Amino acid sequence: MRLAAEIAHLLRLDLLGLFVEDASLRGLVALPFVREFQLLGGGWRPLDIDRLSRDLEIAAKNAEKAFTEAAKTLRTTCQFEVVRGSMAETITSISRADDIVLIVEPLNAAERITPQFIATLDAAFHSAAAVLLMPRQIARQSGAIVAIATEPNDLSIEVAKSVAAAAKEELVVIESFKSTVSSHTLAKYSASRIQVRRIPAAEHQLANTSNIGSALSQVRERLVVITRSDDYSPLAIATMRHVPILIVEPMRDTVESNQKNSTSFVKTGNKPIKVSNVRIENRSR
Repeated sequence: MRLAAEIAHLLRLDLLGLFVEDASLRGLVALPFVREFQLLGGGWRPLDIDRLSRDLEIAAKNAEKAFTEAAKTLRTTCQFEVVRGSMAETITSISRADDIVLIVEPLNAAERITPQFIATLDAAFHSAAAVLLMPRQIARQSGAIVAIATEPNDLSIEVAKSVAAAAKEELVVIESFKSTVSSHTLAKYSASRIQVRRIPAAEHQLANTSNIGSALSQVRERLVVITRSDDYSPLAIATMRHVPILIVEPMRDTVESNQKNSTSFVKTGNKPIKVSNVRIENRSR
């Protein structure tokens, strides 16, 4: 939540915090054979609907308190809501093209393959919004903004340039495409009066996550921007580099879609940023 508030402050975005109360838990409680295991000496015991309701209420209040504390210095609109449903359904129903859905990396590798997290990640990637993957541990709070570009007009370059300008950080463009450097290309990179570093890389090299790590070995980045593609594993990059990964929609062929992408991700106006906490408070059940 703190990092989401920092990003909202940096890009002048509205901030919406959502606490999702998983509706399937109440149906689970109704099953007579379902029990829960208390780690602190409680052992096995039946699930109780009243106790579950109290736990969810307390968890929601704690989440709202943390959200309010993290967002107290923001000058943009901040809102916290409690909704009932599944995380995946919530993301699908509320996400818009000018939103950023923030998803936190699970605590351990086992949680990454749970149906809940897979469904949440899939819903975010198939929504109209951009997705910000947050690793459990952040390597640094300052550093270069990196764009991994697969073509000269890759949207990741424009987005990364916009963020770098707002953060007053260096822009690093990893170019995994064949091109001759033209004056137009250089002008596009340097238009925001920021320091720009280009790292050429063969396209086949960046298909492997470890090779992306090699390309970034000399970079101390704070954020990586990529366009949505099947060529990369954003979660693997986030885990390897310990930095947030911003995944944006690739450029569309139509002018209308290009204008939407420009408004949504390049300009830093008062656009909503959605915070989806994949660490459901009642996940231990």
